[in-house]
Amino acid sequence: MRMWKHHSPTAAGVINIPNPKRMTKCALHPHIIAWICIGIYLATLGFSGFRLYRGIKERRILAEKEFFNLADISAAEETQGFMSEPFKARLLDAFEASKTLQGVILSAGPAGNYTLERIKGETLGWSGDVPHFKSQFGISKQPLVEGVQIPSMRNVYISAVYATIDYSRIITILKHTLFVISAAFGIACLTFILQFFPAHVAYPPTVRPAKPKPRDGYERKEPPPADKARPGEAPVPGAPSSGGKDAPKPEPAAPPPSAEEVQGLLGGKPIGEESGIRGRLASELHHCAFFEQDMVFMIMALQSRTQADTLYPLIVDEALRFFILPDLIFEKNPWGIALILPDINLDQGLAKSGEFHQQILGKYPEFAQKHGNLYIGMSSRAGRFINAERLMLEAGQALEKARKDASAPIVAFRSDPEKYRAFMASQNTKPS
Repeated sequence: MRMWKHHSPTAAGVINIPNPKRMTKCALHPHIIAWICIGIYLATLGFSGFRLYRGIKERRILAEKEFFNLADISAAEETQGFMSEPFKARLLDAFEASKTLQGVILSAGPAGNYTLERIKGETLGWSGDVPHFKSQFGISKQPLVEGVQIPSMRNVYISAVYATIDYSRIITILKHTLFVISAAFGIACLTFILQFFPAHVAYPPTVRPAKPKPRDGYERKEPPPADKARPGEAPVPGAPSSGGKDAPKPEPAAPPPSAEEVQGLLGGKPIGEESGIRGRLASELHHCAFFEQDMVFMIMALQSRTQADTLYPLIVDEALRFFILPDLIFEKNPWGIALILPDINLDQGLAKSGEFHQQILGKYPEFAQKHGNLYIGMSSRAGRFINAERLMLEAGQALEKARKDASAPIVAFRSDPEKYRAFMASQNTKPS
């Protein structure tokens, strides 16, 4: 292959690149990733709510077990031992050993009332000499009540309230929930950021380091040996190298087809006429300049009329399916098509054209033996206030460079915005 870098005042030059071999693409659409993350959020919140509800139910079961243990201790005493100091000590030990009970009232009628409280003054209140439970968040609203059977005593009751929330369990659940949601949010952010990076393109290993620039201002790289086939292709026997006196001369350009011929070959495919390219390109340039977006203008052309008679409608059909821009694809004589690709830069345009070229090579055997049957040239706005005629001229020059070297059929015109602005200022022109 060859690489040109022209040092004219109008642009930084034309860069001829080899056909990309492969490129990585996002396996899942961002919308799918977003829905998956939303599903993870909802499932995590639902599961956490279920764990909280189950914890509250388990808390009540444990509280009832601890409460009836206190009631059994109270009922085990005889009349003389009831409300004695040893009895109160056993009741206090059982209360402090519980995990849920927060306050206890033992009402013994004439013998008085005995109360137990986890934190003094927090759970119990008094109305004269009668104790009662305070209403408090996290404490059961309905106390547990049980009658105590004491010989020769009547109206002995024990009641208690318990903590309905286990805060240590809630903290654990919240940690787990936060971890899962953070992981899903991180995946969503990473997917969003990756949309701003172009697809990675891996070039053939035959590309060699650039040699020192000669005096004529062009950088050249020798093409790979003709007897070395690309991976997956059989070598073409006796194919001469692209250099030397025995190199085949390029075929003369075919005459432009008539309107009837184009319509007959396309079978009514909905692409625009060549006369509409300039107007639509100017409109898209103004739109992209207003929104500070880049744009690529691309021209594809077949090698000769002989191939075009059979392959031209196939190329048009494949381009419509691949680029999905029917209103931005136009006829381009002779036997070519022009594409306007808004909101992408030159590197992304190279990646797309390389993928399309590889698809054609793999799908149609007519291109397999000589991948120079289809040439592609392109240029981009690259931050410049450029008119449609200039962009069409640059893409056309890139296409002509591609025609001169079949070993590298994709050529891009890469401009230098600073040099371009300086050139336009020197010409005292105002781009439209």
